[in-house]
Amino acid sequence: MWLRYDYVCGDCDALTEITTLKNLDQWRGWCSCGSPNLTWISTSDGNAPIITDVSKVTPSTLVKINSNPYN
Repeated sequence: MWLRYDYVCGDCDALTEITTLKNLDQWRGWCSCGSPNLTWISTSDGNAPIITDVSKVTPSTLVKINSNPYN
């Protein structure tokens, strides 16, 4: 069975998705920004849609949820 693991970077707020047949409970990777500060946010069926609220694990100083940065 395929499993999807979702992570959020605590430094740049990037979302990372890994879909694999392997168990990744102990996986520690790096974000494309170079940060090792990834927080696991969910595991789901590999065919399920991504519906994840990351506002609870993202520092409020990093991003404003539902805001327009051009105002």
